[in-house]
Amino acid sequence: MSRLGGVSFLLLVALVLSGLVPGFLSADPAMVEPLPPSEIVDGWAGLSYTFLRDPATGTGRPYLSPAYETGARWDRFDFAWPVIEHQNNAWVFGPHDELIADLHAAGFENLVGILLWTPEWASTARGEPAPTSLVPSAWASPPQGLDLDWYDPDNHWGNYVYNVVSHYGDRIKYWEMWNGAEWDYFWAGTDAQYARLLTVGYQATKAACPDCQVLFAGVRYWDDPAFFQNVIDILAADPDAPDNAYYFDIMSVHLFGNSDDPYSVIVDAIRPGMGLASDHPIWLASAGVPVWDDATVDPDPARYDGAATEQEAAAYVIQSYANALAAGVGRYFLFRTNDDCPDPAQCEGYFGVMRDDGSLRPAYVAYQVATRMLTSPTFTTRTSGDNVTDVSLWGTPHGKVGVVWSTDPTTRTYAYTATMPTATLVDRWGVTQTISAVGGVYTLTLPGATAYTEDAALRRTYVIGGDPWIVVETETANRPPTSTVHLLPELTYSTTFTVTWEGADDESGVWFYDLQVRDGEEGEWVGWQDSTTQTEGQFTGACRHTYCFRSRATDRLGNQGEWPEEPEACTTIDLTEFNLTVGEVFGDANDNGVRDGEEVTLTQVAFHFLDGMDVDVVAPGIGASWTFTAALRAGDYTLLVYPAGGFSLAMPWLPVRYPVTLTAEPFHTMTVASLGLPPAKRVFLPLVFRQ
Repeated sequence: MSRLGGVSFLLLVALVLSGLVPGFLSADPAMVEPLPPSEIVDGWAGLSYTFLRDPATGTGRPYLSPAYETGARWDRFDFAWPVIEHQNNAWVFGPHDELIADLHAAGFENLVGILLWTPEWASTARGEPAPTSLVPSAWASPPQGLDLDWYDPDNHWGNYVYNVVSHYGDRIKYWEMWNGAEWDYFWAGTDAQYARLLTVGYQATKAACPDCQVLFAGVRYWDDPAFFQNVIDILAADPDAPDNAYYFDIMSVHLFGNSDDPYSVIVDAIRPGMGLASDHPIWLASAGVPVWDDATVDPDPARYDGAATEQEAAAYVIQSYANALAAGVGRYFLFRTNDDCPDPAQCEGYFGVMRDDGSLRPAYVAYQVATRMLTSPTFTTRTSGDNVTDVSLWGTPHGKVGVVWSTDPTTRTYAYTATMPTATLVDRWGVTQTISAVGGVYTLTLPGATAYTEDAALRRTYVIGGDPWIVVETETANRPPTSTVHLLPELTYSTTFTVTWEGADDESGVWFYDLQVRDGEEGEWVGWQDSTTQTEGQFTGACRHTYCFRSRATDRLGNQGEWPEEPEACTTIDLTEFNLTVGEVFGDANDNGVRDGEEVTLTQVAFHFLDGMDVDVVAPGIGASWTFTAALRAGDYTLLVYPAGGFSLAMPWLPVRYPVTLTAEPFHTMTVASLGLPPAKRVFLPLVFRQ
């Protein structure tokens, strides 16, 4: 048994004895030690407010370096309008300039700026702060001039957004238009007014920085589940909305407390509710849960609804992180770096992975485990049943990584399907051990959940699962499999032909193949066979087109080969699109090849189109006339026409063989308006009498 990063077995024993492994409810703050910084960080995750000053001295940025060492590479924070433009066109950028320089120097190159709050001078509201608010009511009001063109000098919001985005240029590429706009603490306007604020903000941002991205205001979904849909419906009514991405590039969502929400809410509600904008990326811009059992900072644990123990909060981090990956979330931001609660009476909750004194909570190490182990999957799958959630990350730098936890209070044994004979088992502290498969499964003991909410009927809903296990299966070299499409002939004389391919993998074996096809040298690669376990397929193309194929294989751990830059096999369908029409057939009684009034129209005629070996190349026809279209090779053919049923006294007409030559043309049409069958000649044979 070892700890990620090389922590010794003796330290592990110390952790067990001190209650820092799963199963204990509290920990001495001084005993939580971070993992060493990881070299495997994919930049998917972020932390909010990494840069705050030391609350004791008001100087320095003591949380910045430890925030970076969690593996977070993004930060998201406020650009408060009343601070930056405290009077009309009086700009104060200095403090934010210094902050951004410090963030970049610390390694946080990826930043999301939240543009929000309305200064008194631009507000449509005046007055004292609301009784429960920490900010003036004017700050939450819609700004003046919002209905004017974004570039109108009296549209103060448009002017503010344009100037801020222009000022920061390439330093910040992501701008969020307000925050929590369905919550009246942040936004006192209507849904329609927010739709207008978003529209103006989008237009001003793109004018200042065309490649910058605009985020929808962070949606606190459970405050008003209909809000974001109402806004999108309002935006969709604008005829210019489709050409402007519906006035936002990224949907920003806030989900707190329930570790299942980052999957279930996003998959079942957010994505379907986005309507015509459902192809936009979704970012989980705030996820987190406050703690209640930290006696060093919390004077009144009972006043925090939805709070968890420190150990439950650590489990939440890994579970919500895995669920967000399974939901296809584009970015994940954990809220927050430290508590920022200098005045407990005004504290909104102790969310920090660090306390304000800089000591670490168990969630800090859990976040380190998540950012280093749950990285860069090729694809992600999720199953949830029998009170167990199983999220599998395939093709990570570590191989296949599964995250498994119980979702009810029962401690249970779980049979985890094995791909390799052994695996590394990792807990939320980063402690590892090697396990072996028996009968094709790893047997895991999943601790029961302890975090729940309770309704008036004393029914419990478990909002955070029990401590999760991470199962890591890897190959010795962890290399992707190889594959190739077998060579095809230069020319193919059929519109449907067989393509074959094969692959190989050193250890886990090839799981499936993906194949793409390209029409012509300048064509785009498009999917043909997706996730197939077969090694051949029938492809149908068009005459005179050249088709090229390429493949990639995925092994049973999800390691996936790269698409080759060049085609692996190409062929040209060398056929002529041929259309033949025979208008009518008649009995040519005088055998002059012309219908001159005496001939009989034939209605039961057999038609064949034959190749040089007298083999039908299209299905024969019977009737008074015939037409067909077929793709055929260039060459000599024969149209054979004769009375159906063969020669008889009732139908005394002989067959006609009509020669046809097809040249290598893309299209060829032939029409025989009428065709005469010659009469059978009378033959008198000598009679021989014998006596």
